Amino acid sequence: MIKKKIYNIIYAISAIFLMVSCTPQKNLMYFQTNDPKDTTSVYKYNYPQGESNYSPNYLLKERDVLYIQIKSSVDAESNKLFSDQNSYYSTQNESGIYLNSYVIDKNGEINLPVVGKIKLSGISIEDARAKIETKVSEWIVSPVVICKMVSFKVSILGDVNRPGTYTFYQGSVNVFDVISAAGDLTYYGNRQEVKIVRKAANEDIIIKIDLRKADLLKDPQYYLQPGDIVYVRSNKTTKSLSYFSQPLSTITSSLSLITTIVTLVFALKK
Repeated sequence: MIKKKIYNIIYAISAIFLMVSCTPQKNLMYFQTNDPKDTTSVYKYNYPQGESNYSPNYLLKERDVLYIQIKSSVDAESNKLFSDQNSYYSTQNESGIYLNSYVIDKNGEINLPVVGKIKLSGISIEDARAKIETKVSEWIVSPVVICKMVSFKVSILGDVNRPGTYTFYQGSVNVFDVISAAGDLTYYGNRQEVKIVRKAANEDIIIKIDLRKADLLKDPQYYLQPGDIVYVRSNKTTKSLSYFSQPLSTITSSLSLITTIVTLVFALKK
């Protein structure tokens, strides 16, 4: 009778292990639509008239770092005005690119050799390129200007596989770019409430987003800004039950061992 009760207790514990170790799939899946029965293979967003998607048009600000290359498309002699300005440093690595770049100062300006100061804060990268090109055209014939931002760094902390600071050499970065760089969220990462810490002109802003919702794609916060910090907190319920979330094979082996020990104990008592 006692033996049977012990076995029943073991079976009950096994059932509890299985129940608490299961996290609903809806808490782990990205890009969920409002209708869980939706089987459409291609999901399109139609924006209201006059409203486009929020592909970023980032405006430059103080301390942004720009890599600028200036050449003439027709006059090789004119290129000498700018070709040697930073040639001492190699542009084959990140530090070399930085040393060949220009930092926007507190007045929103950069100081180009020959040309002088140009105000770039408050305008987009493309507008900055066009503005530099117009200014440089006073000095060289048919200028070709390359202007790229090299300070697009985003940090990600919390329950991700590889937390850290990542540098992106591309025009725009969305939240899944940095999550992918960090090796995705861990099993315990709370996908429902991810925080983005952003430094504005005179304040710090905390933005909350839900990675599970497909509507995130048309949210302006889907795109990140240089210097953003993405924080993924733990799912409290899942984390507190982390002991029970071990692989099923480990749990089964442990229970089998317990059952074997109990059986041997009763066998020795006979």
